[in-house]
Amino acid sequence: MPTPPDGFDVRSLIARQRPGFTLEQPFYTRPEIFARDFDRIISRKWLFADHVSRIPNPGDYFLYEVAGESIIVLRDPEGEVRAFFNVCRHRGSRVCIQPEGHVARLVCPYHAWSYGLDGRCVRARGMPPGFDPEPYGLHPCRVHVFHGLIYLCLSWDDAPDFDVIAGHVEPYVAPQRIERARIACRETFPTDANWKLVVENFRECAHCFPAHPEYTATYAYVRACEHGGPGGYDEAIATWGERIESSGIPAGLTMWGDSFPDQPHYGRRRPIGNGRRTLTADGEPAAPLMGDFKEYDGGDSVFWLHPLHAVWGANDHVTLFRFTPVHAQLTDVELIWLVHEDAQEGADYDLGRLTWLWHETTVADTRIINDNQKGVNSRRYRPGPYMELEASVGEVTAWYLDQIRDPAPLPTRAGIGIGAGAA
Repeated sequence: MPTPPDGFDVRSLIARQRPGFTLEQPFYTRPEIFARDFDRIISRKWLFADHVSRIPNPGDYFLYEVAGESIIVLRDPEGEVRAFFNVCRHRGSRVCIQPEGHVARLVCPYHAWSYGLDGRCVRARGMPPGFDPEPYGLHPCRVHVFHGLIYLCLSWDDAPDFDVIAGHVEPYVAPQRIERARIACRETFPTDANWKLVVENFRECAHCFPAHPEYTATYAYVRACEHGGPGGYDEAIATWGERIESSGIPAGLTMWGDSFPDQPHYGRRRPIGNGRRTLTADGEPAAPLMGDFKEYDGGDSVFWLHPLHAVWGANDHVTLFRFTPVHAQLTDVELIWLVHEDAQEGADYDLGRLTWLWHETTVADTRIINDNQKGVNSRRYRPGPYMELEASVGEVTAWYLDQIRDPAPLPTRAGIGIGAGAA
């Protein structure tokens, strides 16, 4: 990888960034900027961790790993979902070693300090009489469960107001009844690229026509945009919306970015098009109807929680997307497919048909993004202009720069323990 010029400074990079152009090379390559991304963005936004069915019983836990941090996500005796940094308050060892399991207490394997499922220190082994364990609880994360989806914010004091986000996107998420769905499949695609290249790729479809034949054949809007604009597709959306209006399931697009810059998000529902009733190779149903749907109406619903999460739902299944930054040039892309709570593989759905579209698309995207990072690493890489069809990526880039520029106070790193008043 080429060495940046002497005097590398992120403030200078931000100041000279050209609007409408891709970011300069260090934004995609430098560990120092990745660390800044974590402090200014990743640790301060709501992150999707998993579906509640991962921890059905009190004492069940799993580890959520992001950018070198390990977070214990568990269900407490009252059935509430909690999350704590996986860091013993004695000498800093990891408390939970296995990626998931069931515990009555959290016991550090190093010196056997132990913690309740509420994070409080209940035994500080080896400490003298009179030692007060109360201030030595595990450091907590904020948790919000929305329709069965577990969201975390690692910064206790800087979390955006999730109730505002939930209120905006409720009409697009609620009809699927994700909270009672079951997981049909999960796949992880390790991607050798910076998280911003991953997000940029998933936030534009200028590459869909040349790179994704399956996606292009499925969605009518791809060809419409490729050939000069949505045109007749807008008319198709309006006609479809009128047809399904009586069902009570919403149609349309609602976005919140300028009005909620801390964590932009949007919800939308529209027809798939091309005569398809769902997101399969032949367009025919792959599984039983989910939630409130009474028919296969040919629509799909999307909830984007910028920058690292999306929910993509058809009438008969939902795909959850989780983009997890690991280090400056590694991002895990995880997909989770959900179906009706009573659906059984082999009897009610065929897994290959169910996962077809997003499996094929993400396999191709992994290759595309890996090649993108390799090119960005070249000594000859220079920022290039966005196409008109990539306008949304330009907006993502502008938002990113606003988030990491000064002045922006860094997250509070002290006084966030259970004993310091965090519930």
